Amino acid sequence: MPDIEKKIIDIGHEIFKSYGVDNSTAQILSILNFEPNEISMEELAERTGYSLASISLKIKNIEHFWGIKRIHKPGSRKTYLLMEKNLLDAFAIQIRNGFATELDIAKTKITPLIEEYRCNVTTQEQKIKLHTYENYLLEINKFEVLIHHIYGQIDQLKNNYV
Repeated sequence: MPDIEKKIIDIGHEIFKSYGVDNSTAQILSILNFEPNEISMEELAERTGYSLASISLKIKNIEHFWGIKRIHKPGSRKTYLLMEKNLLDAFAIQIRNGFATELDIAKTKITPLIEEYRCNVTTQEQKIKLHTYENYLLEINKFEVLIHHIYGQIDQLKNNYV
């Protein structure tokens, strides 16, 4: 691999580490991000020095959040990986698969529990907890508005550059 390509992969590693992922995941993400074509899991294992089992486990944990697609080619038993290259789409995928899931769970599961809790509050400590729970839901609602705004901005940017 030419020196400039290695430096780009190293910078990508640094960028993905800033998202809070571990070293091996950051390295995998960087390679997939800057690889223009699909790459086999075997080649990814070879390039990273990690075992195929380790690569497989890491991919299983990150593929939905980072827009990684598994590709199976006819006549091949290998699994190939391709990461979304459009940063706007990748960002939208991260929001949808991460934050939107939290929103959905909070609104559908926590809201009824808070309503039930509200009916049974008797102590000052319970009032304080109720306030914390209600504040969480208020923040979730604000966050939902923000996410919809972000989706709109992403769509607008994509339409401006088509």
